[in-house]
Amino acid sequence: PILNKTNCLIMKISATIIALLAFSLDGASAKDMPLYQPHRISYEELVMNKGYDTESFMDALSSVGLITVNGIPGYAHQRNDALLRLHGCSLESKAALSHKFEDGTVRRTMATHTIPGPGGAQSILHDSDACASFDAASKTLRSTVADVTAAFGKSLGDSISLEKPLLETEDGMYAFGGFADAVENGEHLEHFHSYQRPADSAQDEKTIEFHTDQGLFIAFTPGLMVDSQDNMIETQSSSGFHIELKDGTHALVDFQDDDLVFMLGDGVNQIINPKIQDEGKKLRATPHALS
Repeated sequence: PILNKTNCLIMKISATIIALLAFSLDGASAKDMPLYQPHRISYEELVMNKGYDTESFMDALSSVGLITVNGIPGYAHQRNDALLRLHGCSLESKAALSHKFEDGTVRRTMATHTIPGPGGAQSILHDSDACASFDAASKTLRSTVADVTAAFGKSLGDSISLEKPLLETEDGMYAFGGFADAVENGEHLEHFHSYQRPADSAQDEKTIEFHTDQGLFIAFTPGLMVDSQDNMIETQSSSGFHIELKDGTHALVDFQDDDLVFMLGDGVNQIINPKIQDEGKKLRATPHALS
């Protein structure tokens, strides 16, 4: 039996590759675990260039590796609309890939991608009415997330001094001059995940154990709880997303409904940190887990 589902969106950026994922997961309780309040930046500060505390921005990415952006126009509605349609599509589509974890959680994945340039967002396979509906809703959300992600890439790129070029294509035909260039001109691989956990599974059991992602960073939405009829119940932002702080403490992240979260991956250790010229601004990949 299935209790419920939680939906959220993730965009993973790996070197010149950007992967966007959305997922649904049953929330688990962790009563004794402390809550972590992430560093927040408003949309106006980041995207509209109205000024923000650059030192605090970099401190959060250096000491924790995670920040959130809130107040994004239309984002909360777009998130709810797309994620409520995700699970039905993943159940009906022949293109959905399925994986079962040790705790019994089943992950269903819908994949698409975006290439650089106008009209680059590719469609979800329309093999059912549910997927046609999800594709239309997800494109709006994908566009919004891409715009904020580009602004995040520019802000982070402007805050660190890097040796150039940052990256080159395998054939040597193109060199990425900096962080923002790699984010803006990479191909975006977008995977939408829906997770369902059996009602009788252990509440404190991890679906995905602590790890750091291989990419440069991930952008994702807080979880959205829905029932078996795909009706929204409430956002369960901190119910299942855990991070490991620099001192080794494990904490649940206390997200807000309209947060778009950016979290650094191991790609910053492999690609960015070796080329940072200011030793005091090394970035931290965030160990995290899902339950």
